[in-house]
Amino acid sequence: MTVYLGIDTSCYTTSLAVADKNKRILCNLKIPLEVAQGKKGLQQSQAVFLHIKNFERLFREHQIAEYGSIAGIAVSEKPRPQEGSYMPVFTVGTMVAGSIASTAGAPVLFTTHQEGHLAAAMIGREMPAEFLAMHVSGGTTELLRVKSNNGFLIEKIGGTKDIAAGQLIDRLAQRLNLPFPGGVHVEALCAGGKNLGFKTSVLGRECNISGLEAQALRAVGTEIPRDICFSVLYALASTLEKMLRHAVHGTGIRDILMFGGVMCNRLIRNYLSSKLEGIRFAEIEYSSDNAAGLAVLAAQKGVTK
Repeated sequence: MTVYLGIDTSCYTTSLAVADKNKRILCNLKIPLEVAQGKKGLQQSQAVFLHIKNFERLFREHQIAEYGSIAGIAVSEKPRPQEGSYMPVFTVGTMVAGSIASTAGAPVLFTTHQEGHLAAAMIGREMPAEFLAMHVSGGTTELLRVKSNNGFLIEKIGGTKDIAAGQLIDRLAQRLNLPFPGGVHVEALCAGGKNLGFKTSVLGRECNISGLEAQALRAVGTEIPRDICFSVLYALASTLEKMLRHAVHGTGIRDILMFGGVMCNRLIRNYLSSKLEGIRFAEIEYSSDNAAGLAVLAAQKGVTK
C-alpha cells in the first residue's frame, strides 16, 4: 500500500502522521516536549534537543514501514507562509524528512506549521473555496482569510497586537502552580466558576491580551482560582467573538474555521458556537499541534501531481 507521511516539530510537540492515498489518517503520533514544573516554556535549543530524543523514541516504538511504501512526505519548515518566518525547532523536522525521503526515494513537500494546522482542521469538514479562519494557540492568535484550491492562499487580516491567547493561559497556569502547557488544567479548574467581569480590548479585527493578563494575575491571591480561570476563558471567547463579527461584517464571508491548541477548550468552543452561525471547529484530536494535516497535504500532492 502507498502511504504519505506528515512531520511537524513545533515549540510544543513532536508529531508524525501517516495517511493513505485517499487521505485517510492511519496513525497520528504526538509526543509533547517536556517542560519542568514552574517553567513557562523552552528555549529553542532545548526544544531541538527534545525533538531529537522524541524521534528516537518514536521510531523505536513504532514501525512506520509497516503501514506501506512511502510515496511522499510533507514537513513544516517554518511557522507560517510569510517571508522571514523562521524558528530553529523546525530544522529537526526537515532533517528527519530529508533522511526518510533519501532512504525511501520519496519527494518532500516543504510547507508550514500553519498550513498543516489548516489541513488538519479540514479533516472531516467541508469548507467553501474561501473562508475565514482563526489560529489560536500558545504562540499565535491570528485572524485569516483563506482561499483553498489544491493548497492554501492565506492572508492575515487581524490578530493580537501583543501576546497570544495561549500565552495568557500558560502564564495564569504557572501563577496557579499548574503544569505546562496549562490549557487542560485551566479548563478543568474553571468548572463551577463565576465571571469576574474582566475587561477585553478589541479594536476591529485586532486585540490586546496583555491587559487581560494583568487583570487575571492581579486577581490571584484575592479571588478563587476557579473564578479567575473561568473569567479568563470567558473573556478570551468574547474577544474572539468580537474580532470574528467584525471580520464577517467587513468581508461578507460567514464561513469560519477555528483551530489551534486553545480551540480544544470546550468553554470557548461552546461560547462561540452559541454566538456565531457558520462557525466550525477542528476535531479536538486535530486542533492542537499534530502532523495529520501535513500527511493529508502530502497525499493530496501525490494524488494530483
